Amino acid sequence: MKSKKIIILVSTALVAILAITYLFATRSSNLPKYIPNTTIGVVKINPLSIGRKIDFDAIKNMKSYKPMMKEMEKESKKFSKFIENPREIGMSLTDNIYFFGENLSSERNKAAGMVFGVSDANSLKTFIENFAKDANLEYEKSGDLNIFSPEKSDSDDEYSSSSNFAIVWNNDACLFYYAGKFSVKGAKQIMSQTKENSMLALDAFNESENHGGDMSLFINYKEYTKVIEKYSGMQITKSFPEKIKKQIDNISGADMIINFDDENISSEFHQYFTDEKLSKEFKFLADKGLSSENLELISPNGKVLMGFGAMLNMETIVNLLKSIIPQYKTGIKEICTATGLTETEIETLLDGSLSFAVTKLNTKQVEEMVYDYENFNPETGEFNSTMQTVTKVVPLMTAQLGFQNEKTWTKILKQIETKSNGMIKPQNNILTIPEGVLGSVHMVFVKNKLVITNDEESAQTLAKNKTWNNQLDKEINQLFSNNSAAYFIDMNLKNYGEGTLKQWLKIPEQSEEFETFKSVMSEFNNMQMSGNNTTAAMSLNFTSGKENSLMRLFKIADLISNQQLKKQAQSEEARKALELQLQQESALDAPIAPYTDEAY
Repeated sequence: MKSKKIIILVSTALVAILAITYLFATRSSNLPKYIPNTTIGVVKINPLSIGRKIDFDAIKNMKSYKPMMKEMEKESKKFSKFIENPREIGMSLTDNIYFFGENLSSERNKAAGMVFGVSDANSLKTFIENFAKDANLEYEKSGDLNIFSPEKSDSDDEYSSSSNFAIVWNNDACLFYYAGKFSVKGAKQIMSQTKENSMLALDAFNESENHGGDMSLFINYKEYTKVIEKYSGMQITKSFPEKIKKQIDNISGADMIINFDDENISSEFHQYFTDEKLSKEFKFLADKGLSSENLELISPNGKVLMGFGAMLNMETIVNLLKSIIPQYKTGIKEICTATGLTETEIETLLDGSLSFAVTKLNTKQVEEMVYDYENFNPETGEFNSTMQTVTKVVPLMTAQLGFQNEKTWTKILKQIETKSNGMIKPQNNILTIPEGVLGSVHMVFVKNKLVITNDEESAQTLAKNKTWNNQLDKEINQLFSNNSAAYFIDMNLKNYGEGTLKQWLKIPEQSEEFETFKSVMSEFNNMQMSGNNTTAAMSLNFTSGKENSLMRLFKIADLISNQQLKKQAQSEEARKALELQLQQESALDAPIAPYTDEAY
C-alpha cells in the first residue's frame, strides 16, 4: 500500500508539470548540479516546451479522460485535486525535470533519482504532507534541507522499494531518491555536493544539454561501461586489441534528443569523444551515400516498403582487420585457396555499397506439409499431416552488394560451379538458388553490382536490359543518396494490401483489434533514419494534419484506451450474464421440499 501511495505522489508531480500552458522563457537552471557524476544515464523532460504543444481542453474531452480520472480518485482524491491545481504543488514548472540512474560503490547496489525545480518550498512541504500520513512519512529539518522519509520499521530491509527512499529539497531543487537503506544519507550528500562532483563537470553532458529538445536521454559512457563490467564480472575491453581499446576509451558519452514537431517526431543521436582527432581514425562509413545507380537496383517497381542502405569505408575496415587480427594473413591465404582470388583481389573485392529492400507482399501457391494439430498419432508420435496446396504470402525483396570490378565476380562464379559439380551455374546471366523460405533466390550481376532478389520476373528483366528503368520517389532517393547510411519504413497499410497483410500476419477477417490497428496506423506516413560516423537522425512522420505530433499521440492513446475499455465492458457483461445463468440453473436444480400436512 505504501509503495502505491509513493507511485501516486510521483505521478502527480509529473502530470502537474505537464499541466501548464502559460508562456515563459525557461530560466537558466542549475538543476544538473544535483545529479552525481557517477550517474549512468539521465532522462530530461522540458515541461515548458511540451506544455506549449498540448491542448489540455482537448485532452479533457477525450473519451478515456473521465474513466482515467475516476480510477485516480479511487486511489486518492487529493491526487485529482492537485492535477486541477498544479501551482499548489510548489514545483517550478519552467525548469526541466531530470531522472537519473546512478552507478554506486559496493556499499550501495542500486540507486535512482528525480530532480525538479522548486518555486515555493513551503507549498511543496504542504503538498507532500497531504500524503505523508497515508504513506507513513516522517519530516525532519537539516540545515537548509527539508527531508521526508519513511518511518523506521524493524521489518524494513535494504531492498524494500516501498520503505527505502528520501524526498529532500531546498529553495532551489527537490530530489526524490532511492538507494536502499542509504537513501537519506545519499540524498543529503547529493543536495550538498559541488558542481565538480556533478554532471556539470562532464563536458559531453554540457554539450548534450546545449542541444535542447522536448526530451532527451544522455548516457555517461564510462560509468555505463563500469556497470557492465561490474555485473558481468569481467573487463569488456581487456582482451581487445590496443587500437580498439583506445578508441572505446575515447568515447565519453552519447545522447538522443527528441522533439515533438507539427508533422513528425524527430530524434537526433550524437556521440561525444574525449579526443575528436582520434575519433576520426575510425570512419566506418563513407562520406557519401548510395548513388542513383545503386538505388535503381533497390526496387523493381520504384517502391520501397522497408529499405536499408549504406556506403561502407572499405579501406578503414580492411586496415582495421589487419591491425587487430593476428591470424589475418593466414586467414587471407585460406580464402585465396578456396576462392581462387589473390590477396589484393580479396581486399579490393567490395566497393562498400550495400542495400536491402522489401518492395511488395506477394501471394503464391506452394506445396506444403500441413499438420493437423487436433489429431495426434500415438503410433508415430507425430501429428497427422498431408501435403496440400496452400496460398503463402512471401515478401518480395531485393538486395545489392557492390563489387570493385566484374572479373572477381566471374572467378567466384567459376568456383561456385566447380564446388557444386555443375549443379549451380548461371542460366541466361541469372544464378538461381533453389526453393527456400523466400522462394527461389536469383542473382544477377550488372554494373558492378550483385543484385539478389526472389522476384523471378524482375531478375529476368534485369538480366536482359541491365536495368529496371524505375525511379524511386524523390524523398527516398535523397534520403539514401545524402546520407552514409539510411533506413526507411512505409507505414501506409494501403501500400501493403490489407487482405494480403491480414493473411501474412494470420489475422481473422473480422477483427476489432485490426480495425483499431488500422485507425492507429492511418495517423502515420513513414519512418526514416539516417546518419554518418558520429551523428544520426530519426523521424516518425505523420500524415497531413493540423495538430502537433504530441497531441496526435494522445489521440492514439485515447483510441487504444477506448478499445481496452470496450473489451473490459464486454468481459464484465459476459461475466454477469454467466453468473445470472449459473444462479438460474442452481435454482432449477434445488431439491423440491417433501409434502407434509404442516405445509397446509
